[in-house]
Amino acid sequence: MVKILDCTTRDGGHLTNWVYEKQFVVDLIKELNQNGVSYYEIGYRNRLEKDNKGKFYYCTPEILKEFHDIRGNLKIGIMTDATRYCAEDFAGADKDFADFVRIACHPDKISQTLDIAKDLHNKKYKVFVQLMDISNIELEGYLTLMNFKNKEIFESVYLADSYGLLKPDEIKPYFDKLRTLGYEKISFHAHNTNGNALINTLSAIDSGAYSVDTTKNGLGRSGGNLPLSELLLNV
Repeated sequence: MVKILDCTTRDGGHLTNWVYEKQFVVDLIKELNQNGVSYYEIGYRNRLEKDNKGKFYYCTPEILKEFHDIRGNLKIGIMTDATRYCAEDFAGADKDFADFVRIACHPDKISQTLDIAKDLHNKKYKVFVQLMDISNIELEGYLTLMNFKNKEIFESVYLADSYGLLKPDEIKPYFDKLRTLGYEKISFHAHNTNGNALINTLSAIDSGAYSVDTTKNGLGRSGGNLPLSELLLNV
């Protein structure tokens, strides 16, 4: 059975400025547990931009501690990216309240992202890499992924339809390509710009996806994400 990663408060934060009432998050955690969701990406960890964003844009260990003990069966995690990563902000899974870290990887930052992944793995975090804007990854990027010697460190590698423009028949070839490069656990993050979030996600599941992403009521940028309720009705 495919696993589900919910990123309501992280991706939805693009619409809410990462401001949420604590009770909203508590209720969301209960809902995700009731629906068998495996991962909850609660927000970003980023201290480099101080432009009045809500606390779920920063997600310090102190912020995460509020929710850690009530997470139930969920693994709670955060997102960072190569241009905002500060190694000293990730002290190690045994000192943090984040079970996993997902690294947003733009096509020109693959090598840098893989170095970050090794650092986080050495600190005992579960690590996801999200390949952003997958249609614009060039040969050099794929060669870097192929030559990476530590593929086993990933919880999964995500393909992201960052602008919601992919069609369902375009999904499987990306899965096949990553498999030829030696990656076994591959996941999919959809956006709904063209109304294809569900059908693209179902195509990813048919292609053997390890996990797929949803949000509450489809909250998110670029046309929104796939609503959890819609996925549950179709799998």
